[in-house]
Amino acid sequence: MSILSRLNVLPIRHKILFSIIGTSLIVVVISTTVYLAIGWVNLKNKAISELETTANIFAQNISAALSFGDAAAANELLLSLGAMKQIDLACVYDEANKGTLFASYRNQSTNRNCPDNVAKVPTEQSGTLIYGEPVYVVSDRVGMVYLYRSTADLKDAMGLSVLVGVGMVAISFLIAFVLTGFFRGLIEQPIKSLVATTRRVSNEGDFAVRAEKFADDEIGTLFDSFNSMLSQIQTRDLELGRAHNELKQQVVEVEAANDTLNKTLIKLRETQEQLVNQEKMASLGGLVAGVAHEINTPIGVGVTAASTLHAATEDMSSAYESGRLTDTGLRKYVQTAIQSASILLNNLNRAANLIHSFKQVAVDQTSSELRQFDLHNYLEEILLSLLPKLKKTEISVSLDVPENLLMHSFPGAMSQIVTNLLMNSLVHGYPETKHGNIQIDVEDLGEEILLRYRDDGVGMCKESLARVFDPFFTTRRGEGGSGLGMHIVYNLVSQQLRGRIRMESEPGHGVQVFIQVPKQVSMEEVA
Repeated sequence: MSILSRLNVLPIRHKILFSIIGTSLIVVVISTTVYLAIGWVNLKNKAISELETTANIFAQNISAALSFGDAAAANELLLSLGAMKQIDLACVYDEANKGTLFASYRNQSTNRNCPDNVAKVPTEQSGTLIYGEPVYVVSDRVGMVYLYRSTADLKDAMGLSVLVGVGMVAISFLIAFVLTGFFRGLIEQPIKSLVATTRRVSNEGDFAVRAEKFADDEIGTLFDSFNSMLSQIQTRDLELGRAHNELKQQVVEVEAANDTLNKTLIKLRETQEQLVNQEKMASLGGLVAGVAHEINTPIGVGVTAASTLHAATEDMSSAYESGRLTDTGLRKYVQTAIQSASILLNNLNRAANLIHSFKQVAVDQTSSELRQFDLHNYLEEILLSLLPKLKKTEISVSLDVPENLLMHSFPGAMSQIVTNLLMNSLVHGYPETKHGNIQIDVEDLGEEILLRYRDDGVGMCKESLARVFDPFFTTRRGEGGSGLGMHIVYNLVSQQLRGRIRMESEPGHGVQVFIQVPKQVSMEEVA
């Protein structure tokens, strides 16, 4: 764990203690260090200055002895350095004699000796200050004087200063510790009180409690904000409690209403299913009545032709038995028989086609069989089954569907869709006039087909168009309309055929219905 992480988990009293004492110690240590460094530099500079002055004096005094080569006089002069205990060694070199040692002085406390040549004099030496001063006679340089001074006295003086500095640091630490304890109480006590209040609020949920304010400082402002927050929470808690009680009551009421609504919805669904079945059966009943009426015509013609043939046959039989049968009579009978048989055959075939189409469409409308069928042929069968309805009007229906367009889907759903669209146009699109044009086009889109249904009837307003697929919506409520026809169409397209339907219309411009469904539908998709 890093130092910063360790400090973060410490109590605030320790953080205050460490911050104040640490800051004080750092300031005192830095100040003392700077003071000792400056003191050492001053002592050293003072010693060097004294050494320079002494060397300068001896260089002037020893110049005469050096110029006359009087080494004894030079040595005697150097003995006066004994009064300066800091001087360890003094060396005089004769430059006229190749810089050899001319005279020297050695303090009894040192064991060092002067180098025998000026070239061997060191520039620096540990624990010693070395200073050299040239010796001149008038303007001629005749030698050098080197003085060696020990720094032991300087170190002793600095040792005392260090002790004084350490003492100052210790005293500063004690003062900081005492002051920290005093100021820590001023900060720690309010915070402890605030922590105790927050724990009480957290554990007991008592928002009525308030923190005791100690002073009008930043912490006091914190206490005021905290107490204000508790007051707001208490008010909101009371309001929330009241709202909760009201919500519980509303939930009870909603649940009761929901139960009633579910029961009503179940009854409504049952009623809707009954109405849908009634709508289907009514449509099928109308289809049966129309087909039955349409079949009467070819059957009636067939009965007439059969009666004519029967009468002609009886006449021919009587003539044959009585011997009155002539060649002309026989030819006339054969011609009558051929015509009657042809009329009978054509009308019976017509009746058989009507019955076949009705049977296929009726079976598909009353079942949900998934099978493959030719859309072109199937739409023609649907129109043929609706022929009795269309014959009563002057409305022409044109069909444009690609040949051999195979679909694997629900033909019953397709039959109901087309039948409902046509009946909707007959009832609503042409309410006063019975002549018009209806166009049914089918486009092969690859995996889907697009069926476009158009009529040139009265059209619809925007309000009716927006609700045309809603259940029980009809503009002929008092005239037998159930409002389920287009709703059934919408459900058949979107649910059973897995497609999409869209209607466009304007008043006076008829309607257009666009139905896009897949050609292949599987049971898994509609399950």
